[in-house]
Amino acid sequence: MALVQAFLNTRFNLMADDHGETFTDPEALVVWLASRGLVDERPDLTEADLVRAIAIREGLRALAFANNGRPLAAQTVTQMRRASSGLQVEVRLESDGPEFLAGDAYGVEPALGLLIAVAARAKVEGTWQRLKACPGRNCGWVFFDHSRNGSSRWCSMKVCGDREKSRALYWRRAERRG
Repeated sequence: MALVQAFLNTRFNLMADDHGETFTDPEALVVWLASRGLVDERPDLTEADLVRAIAIREGLRALAFANNGRPLAAQTVTQMRRASSGLQVEVRLESDGPEFLAGDAYGVEPALGLLIAVAARAKVEGTWQRLKACPGRNCGWVFFDHSRNGSSRWCSMKVCGDREKSRALYWRRAERRG
């Protein structure tokens, strides 16, 4: 799941000054995939491959937001399903559950297929609902909820949680003052 979490958080490039999109071009996608061992060689990816990867990422992010109480962005999930259509993943049944292996295709397809497969395994195992996207204003960071009862709401209570609680307190006091 850490791999999927890292993929979902590529929406934010913490190394860039503006913290914008990590996948600014196909080469940035190749670099990210290669650094995680998801592609053996450095394939030449196209703009269409980049669009496909981002559609899958955003669909998975929509599901992570839904895990934290936000209404499901159905159109985004539909786009993810379209983008993931045709990805090849080999499924092996093992004693401890299914194992997913990248298919024989070349390029970005096996890597994206493996990311979808990891998410599918998490769904099967019941751990997917603990992958949540922070609802904090200007946040959206995807985190794994390690709390005992799975009730964590914020990526960080010290950052996003405190900000939202302070904001709510401010508005309650402002309403009382009228």
